[in-house]
Amino acid sequence: RPPGYPFMKDIAAFTKIYVAAQPVDFRKQASGLSVVVKEVLGLAPFEAKSLFVFTNKRKSALRMLYWDLTGFATWSKVLEESKFKWPKAKGDPKHMLSSRQLKWLLQGVDIERIKMHDPVNFDRTF
Repeated sequence: RPPGYPFMKDIAAFTKIYVAAQPVDFRKQASGLSVVVKEVLGLAPFEAKSLFVFTNKRKSALRMLYWDLTGFATWSKVLEESKFKWPKAKGDPKHMLSSRQLKWLLQGVDIERIKMHDPVNFDRTF
């Protein structure tokens, strides 16, 4: 690894962040998770700048997968005493998140309970 080369890309580098609604078996490694991306989520696992996020059944861990030009890269986080506030499945096998929402999810924030201001659009000025 060259000096200064990060272990994982900055989350902001991803233009599409997909969260799998249903938990996956964490015995799966990168190749198994790429099959889940294709067959369950209906997405292309080799899509550049896409990040795929999974949790285990207990929601005590998460794993992220992305294609890094020459192979798949994974990143994991395991909580020692808590659980991730995972978005609820609403009929779609995946959710799209912003990089801000993913950072909140990693910090333990329940992203479904956050209510942001609605955007305001004006047709004219006063």
